[in-house]
Amino acid sequence: MAFSPLYRQPSPYYSPYPAQSTFLPPHVYLPQPPINATTYNFAQAPAAPAPPPHVNVPQPAMHAAAAPAPPLWLRTMTAANLDSEMGLIGEMMVQYPYVTIDVEFAGVVHHPPYTGSRPTPDEIYAAVKSNVDEVPAVQIGITLSDAEGNLPTRSPSSSSPEQEIAWEVVFSDFDASRDPHVVDSVEFLRNQGIDFDLARRIGVTSTAFGEKLLAILPPPSRRGELTWSAFGGAYDMGYLVKMLTGGQPLPETRQQLMQLVKSRLGGGRIFDSKYLVEHDRQDLRNAGLRHTADVLGVRQQEGVKMLAGHKSVVAAAIFATIRSQGVHLLHEGVIDGIL
Repeated sequence: MAFSPLYRQPSPYYSPYPAQSTFLPPHVYLPQPPINATTYNFAQAPAAPAPPPHVNVPQPAMHAAAAPAPPLWLRTMTAANLDSEMGLIGEMMVQYPYVTIDVEFAGVVHHPPYTGSRPTPDEIYAAVKSNVDEVPAVQIGITLSDAEGNLPTRSPSSSSPEQEIAWEVVFSDFDASRDPHVVDSVEFLRNQGIDFDLARRIGVTSTAFGEKLLAILPPPSRRGELTWSAFGGAYDMGYLVKMLTGGQPLPETRQQLMQLVKSRLGGGRIFDSKYLVEHDRQDLRNAGLRHTADVLGVRQQEGVKMLAGHKSVVAAAIFATIRSQGVHLLHEGVIDGIL
C-alpha cells in the first residue's frame, strides 16, 4: 500500500506507536505504516506521555493606573497679592529649586510655512516669535518641587491639614477686542473657566510679574542652583523671556532666545520634558501632556480644569519621573521643536 505523503506523523504525546523522533517541525510530514489490529499487542504498547502542563504565557504589562493625587491648593495670583505670593515663591525656591512653568495664551495665529515637509527649527521659531510678540499671555502656572518631586505645602487655615501648593498667575494684558487671537482658543479658555473681563480688572500685567520674578530670584551666586522646565517649552520659554525683558519682542534667532533665557535667569539648567520623553520612549512620540502623564503613572487631580496652574503641576511630576532615570542630563538646554 502506498502511503500518502500528506499523512502527518501523530503527536508523540498521543500516538500508539513508539516515538520515532521528537517534536518534528510542523511542516515535516512522515508516512506511517497502518496498525494491524489482529497482531498488535495494545496492552504492551508504550503508554502515552502525559500532556504538558498548561503554560501561562506572560502578557505585556500595562501601565498601572496612578493613585489619586493628594489635595492641591492652587493659589491664584493677581495684582492684589502679587508681592506676597511672589515673596513666598522666593522663600521656597531654596528648598524647592525645581521650577516648572506653563503658559496659556489665546491661540497660535501664525504658523510655519507649508512646504510639504516638516518645518525646520528656524521656521518653527519664526512662528513662535510672531505669536509671542503679538498675542499676550493669559496665564502662567508655576510649580516648585524638590529633587524627589515633592511640592511645598501650606495649610489654608489653622484648623486645616497642609496641602501641596502651586500658583496660577492671572494676567490683565489680553483683550479679545484688540489683540490677535484664535476664536476657538478663546472659547476653549472660557469653557475652562477663564473670565477675560475679570482678568483685565484684577490681573497683573506680565511686565510687572517679570520684574517681580527677577527681584525674588536667589543671589547671582546661587541662581545656578535652580532648574527650570516646561512640557513642550518653546512658547513657555518665549513668553517667559518676553516677561523678563519688559515686553520686548523676542530675539531674531532661537539661539539668541536661549542665551537670553539663561542670562535673565542668571544661570541654572533648562529642560523640556516633552523632548526628554520623546527621545527616551518611542511610544510617547507626539504625545500630549495628559497622555504622557497617564503612561508614566503620574498622579493627576480629578475633575479639575486643565489651565496653566494644573498643567504646571502635571509637567513638574513628569519631569520628576523622567529625571529620576538620569535622562535629563543628556539634553540640557534643548527645547522641543526649536533646539
